[in-house]
Amino acid sequence: MPATTPWYGWDTEEPDNGWLLTYVDVLSVILAMLVILLGRMAVEQIPSTSGPEAIVSAADTSPATVSAVVRDDYQPKSSPPPELEPVRREQRISELVEQRFQGEVVVVPREHGVSIQIPDVVLFESAGAGLQASARSMLTRLAMTLLEIGDADIAVEGHTDDRPVRGGAFNSNWELAAARANTVTQFLLARGFAAHRLRAVSYGDSRPVGDNSSVEGQAANRRVELRVEFPDPPEKHEAGAAKVRLSGGESWLK
Repeated sequence: MPATTPWYGWDTEEPDNGWLLTYVDVLSVILAMLVILLGRMAVEQIPSTSGPEAIVSAADTSPATVSAVVRDDYQPKSSPPPELEPVRREQRISELVEQRFQGEVVVVPREHGVSIQIPDVVLFESAGAGLQASARSMLTRLAMTLLEIGDADIAVEGHTDDRPVRGGAFNSNWELAAARANTVTQFLLARGFAAHRLRAVSYGDSRPVGDNSSVEGQAANRRVELRVEFPDPPEKHEAGAAKVRLSGGESWLK
């Protein structure tokens, strides 16, 4: 019987290394995500360009290197010219009226605008409320001048002296002043003024500017007065007057 040689080794199987491939895949995915995140962070840190058509491009060599390219033909939009401030408009209308209507009207500065005083003899017949032919030409020129300045609120005021009305179509100075104010208001409406910007007011003999004991004073009191006021700009309305309560009292902030 042949002798047998003893075997001192162990039977082994080839190890399974498939888990290494899975591990490498996971690391690759993580690395790719890190690269993407770093690139996005670098882009977000770039200051915005001034033009709406600016093109931002990242350099291929480094995710942190970014350059901004702005088109040479970009032109910023020009803002429209601001409207004249109320103070400037008041000054402008005073200058225009005084230049164009010397001796025909009187311009009186007011706190929020101007008043244009027109003697009754320029506009109406004695004790009447119908416009004379020459008055239509003058009022047309005045309307065009007012429209040059821009939007304005105009109160057309009728005034008389203190002498009682005797006969005629009107029973009182108030009625005469009201009819005259309404006549001028309707004329301005026909020349393009917005209805919500106009109002007719009668004061009769209650607001004299002259002494009714003299002929000159009575003539000054018989007038139609255009009180022109310019609305505040929108930003002033938005600012307003903010009322703030403080400890121990109140304070007004403008």
